[in-house]
Amino acid sequence: MIRENLVFIFENWLQDKKNSTKILSENRAFNAALKPGSTSKKSYSLYDLNTAEVISTKIPELFYRNCGLPKTKYKIKGSIGQGNPAEIPWICVFDTEITTSAQVGFYIVYLFDAKMRGVYLSLNQGWTQYEREYGIKEGKVQIKRNANFAKSLLFSDQGFSYAPINLNANSTLGKGYEEGNICSKFYPSNNIPNEDELIDDLRNLVGVYRELKGHVGPNILEIKGKIKEELFQEEIQKGKRKELQNGKVEKKDKKLNSSSSSWTRDSNISFTSLDNANFNCENNIEHSTFISARTGRQFVEAHHLIPMEYQDDFKFSIDIPENIISLCPNCHRAFHNSTDENKLELIKKFIEMRSKKLSEREIAITEKQLLSYYKAINNIEN
Repeated sequence: MIRENLVFIFENWLQDKKNSTKILSENRAFNAALKPGSTSKKSYSLYDLNTAEVISTKIPELFYRNCGLPKTKYKIKGSIGQGNPAEIPWICVFDTEITTSAQVGFYIVYLFDAKMRGVYLSLNQGWTQYEREYGIKEGKVQIKRNANFAKSLLFSDQGFSYAPINLNANSTLGKGYEEGNICSKFYPSNNIPNEDELIDDLRNLVGVYRELKGHVGPNILEIKGKIKEELFQEEIQKGKRKELQNGKVEKKDKKLNSSSSSWTRDSNISFTSLDNANFNCENNIEHSTFISARTGRQFVEAHHLIPMEYQDDFKFSIDIPENIISLCPNCHRAFHNSTDENKLELIKKFIEMRSKKLSEREIAITEKQLLSYYKAINNIEN
């Protein structure tokens, strides 16, 4: 049924668009000629079109039913435009922890070519967030750059292409979809796959979507910071032990640039923490990864229990072994991207393990304060 409904869209949308554009134009001319205060205005809804029902209702329900996507976790929405018919009709699959709007975040989307020559199943980004943040010209640069960053993070593309997409778009929004594409698969209108292949493709792209969420978190605009984190973890693998004297450690300097500042982290201190943990995951010693080519030991990552962005809250350095935890990549992501309940469990565990050692470095931190840093404060009992 998904295939048949896609065929219906290809066969009918351009004529529906032409007819609705004509009616809207006539209605506007009629309404403009009315005397002030007249109640005889003509109205018209795009969503009376048969193609609108297929895109906004029928196909989303088929995805829910046939692809095993729970409504509690995913929102599926189709659109043919608001007010005027869209140049690029679309059907989105939103992870509700990331976004429920095509304007922001990143999501899976079926993008129909403006000439109805085919449809792309794409992992894409909301263009409007870039236009608002950077303006049109710089926004195009940033959305494409972030798409390339996202591609570099993915371990598996599940057979989807990283090649550019061409929607035959003229509008800024349509061009934004083209620049925001991360990976995609194209279905020509004259050669749409069978039902099973369509369902498998969507399920596979949901897997890629989940992986990117694990790397990036909910905010695609912060992906640069994620890239820097990946590079820092690689740098740690090249590190050497660095012993510190007992007691407080003076703060390091901030790195400054034209738009922001950040506290420096010493990769050798992080390496020392991993070495202290014997390159095991401190959350669960049974968690295994792979052997690092650099260290010859199990690959683990360094995580600052008190995030470095809050160094200003402390008189002395928090870039110290006592504040750095050795974690497998999965447990590391859990600190940043898991539910509040899971974060609460992790924080309770590690603040109990580390608070005494931190106090010896003259770093005092409460559980409530740490939970607020991880945006999990709502789970604290009043």
